[in-house]
Amino acid sequence: MAFWLDFSGAPPLLIPKRLAKYWWGPILPGTNVYSELNQKDPITDYDRACKAAWPGRGVLPLHDSSALALYTEFDQHLWDDDRKLLACGGWLPSDEELSLAVWSDPFEWSVTDTEFLLMNSAENGGDGLPQGSFLDVRLSPGKYVVEYTDLEAEYVGIIHRFTCVNEMACKE
Repeated sequence: MAFWLDFSGAPPLLIPKRLAKYWWGPILPGTNVYSELNQKDPITDYDRACKAAWPGRGVLPLHDSSALALYTEFDQHLWDDDRKLLACGGWLPSDEELSLAVWSDPFEWSVTDTEFLLMNSAENGGDGLPQGSFLDVRLSPGKYVVEYTDLEAEYVGIIHRFTCVNEMACKE
C-alpha cells in the first residue's frame, strides 16, 4: 500500500538525508523565530524553496550538496521508487497514462548522495522530523534529468520524472 504525505500546499523537498538537520523551514536559522513567507526577498529555507519551486528549476544549494524543491498545486505526495517519479495529487498514474504524458521543463540535477528524504519544505529538519512526515528515497549517484508534467487522465496530478543521464553511472 502506498504511503502518501500531506504537505498542505508547501513544495515537496528532496534533500540528502545527512543534510536534513540543516534545513530550518520557516525558522530564521539559529534563532527558533518563525518568519512569515517572503518570496520576494527570501531569508528562510522555506522562502527559498517557495521561490525556486517551479517547473524547470528548483535546485537549492545546501552545504556541500543540493536539495530539490519541486512545483505542485496539490497537497498529497508519493515517491514511486520503481519508476523514479514524484506523484503530486493523491494518485499514481499507470504506465499507460504516463505514456500519454507531455514532459516539459527539463533540468539537470547532479546527485552524489544515495539516501534522501522527501519532506515538507515548511518543516524544520533541525528539530528532527516527526515519524510519518517524510519518506525515505534512494537514488544512485549520477546526473538526472528532472521533468514535469501536468497529467490529466481519470484523475489530475503533477508528476516529476527523474531519468538518469548515464544509466551506467546510476547503477548501484
